[in-house]
Amino acid sequence: MRVATNIARWVVRLTGLAQIVLGLVFWSGHAVALIPLHMAVGGLFTLGLLVLAGLAIGARVRPGLGALGVAWVILLPALGMGQMSLLPGAAHWIVRVLHLVVGLAAMGIADRLARPLLASGARGADAVASQPAA
Repeated sequence: MRVATNIARWVVRLTGLAQIVLGLVFWSGHAVALIPLHMAVGGLFTLGLLVLAGLAIGARVRPGLGALGVAWVILLPALGMGQMSLLPGAAHWIVRVLHLVVGLAAMGIADRLARPLLASGARGADAVASQPAA
């Protein structure tokens, strides 16, 4: 579980960074042709978050936060894919900022899910190592 947690955590971190960079490029009015790439990377991002949420729920480590992670996996792509039709015109910047905030919150949720999973895995390994041989 420790390996899966680390992989999912780094997937979220790296894809999250790529999403922020791409989003800033889009906000500046450039490279709009890369929106499909942004959506594909967003899919990997949400998959990483879903894995962390599933691991947390399965390990019974912060199951409430795991449920929030699952809800976020639904909210983030729904907001991202539907954002062009929300508040068109001068007020559309509100939707863009909301999309950024929801994405940043997802990164925070992922990190908060990973920490206890990694700590519980370390404690489990220490407990096994500290037991005397039979």
